Amino acid sequence: MRFAVLAPSLVALLSVAACGAEEPADPSASASASSPEHASKETFNPCDGLDIAPVEKALGAQLRVERGTSAAPRCALLPEESGGTAYELNYLPFKGTLAEAWKTMDVKSGDVSEPEITGADDARMVKQQGVNSYAVTGFVQNGTLIQSFNSVDLEPYDGDAIDRAAQVLLEQLSANAP
Repeated sequence: MRFAVLAPSLVALLSVAACGAEEPADPSASASASSPEHASKETFNPCDGLDIAPVEKALGAQLRVERGTSAAPRCALLPEESGGTAYELNYLPFKGTLAEAWKTMDVKSGDVSEPEITGADDARMVKQQGVNSYAVTGFVQNGTLIQSFNSVDLEPYDGDAIDRAAQVLLEQLSANAP
């Protein structure tokens, strides 16, 4: 049960996840190589320009970046060693605030915090310790852009390191926001 509580809310909120393998719910919400009005613009990808070295340092593990393809963009930070922490990053152009979006989510479990992130308008982090896993979901808003990530690691895991890496990743996403 990795994200059993947050998954339905995340799917609804991030239905235009341009970095996932699924098609956005609203095709006009993200740039597409096949749409004429966006032919000269590349699709935003949270991985572009992301400095993962500070995340790796905080985590104490090496990661590799998976960007997908232009046809199926993706942003994932995957562990170099099997069994490590994995991250899936997404974004959502949103005209409201993160606080307004948060009200639409049904977060019933987990430790929710509002970390201070340099340059961000708002941020949230949800930590969940499962029977055999540890998961962190993070959100950061810069203007009309909400970026998010889901991370999970199975036992044995270092929850403190995962928490530190989550904070650093939110900082990196905010610093790299367009």
